[in-house]
Amino acid sequence: MNRVLVRRVAVLVTLSPFVMASWVQAQQNGEARATVPTVVREDYDMRTFMAPLPLTEVGLKGRALFAQRCANCHGGTAQRPGPLLGQQTVERLGDSFIREKVRKGSLMMPGFEYSVQPAQIDQITAFLKTVASQPGQTAAPE
Repeated sequence: MNRVLVRRVAVLVTLSPFVMASWVQAQQNGEARATVPTVVREDYDMRTFMAPLPLTEVGLKGRALFAQRCANCHGGTAQRPGPLLGQQTVERLGDSFIREKVRKGSLMMPGFEYSVQPAQIDQITAFLKTVASQPGQTAAPE
């Protein structure tokens, strides 16, 4: 009976640093142990959103790909921290930089070289060239 108790205490002592380390890590990140995401409602001008755009077939495919792959992160807000992208960004950084960034990614962005074809990256770039900069838009960092 005494040996069983000693073994259980030894196991608890052995595992306690691992349990404490994960709890401390969560506290260091400024998060509680259990976090609940906040939902932020954004109102859109649906007339502007639904207005047909004068896009070519390549631009339309690029818009669909951007909506599927990029728009979830590239909103320029706390919930969508990626920078806003558009015509100004493509002109400033260049087509080849945008293509390479989409293909390889960065520390904050995953690369898509294995899930998006080069022709699709070209379509996304063509679409971005049609997106006008909005007032107050923050430029994408290099």
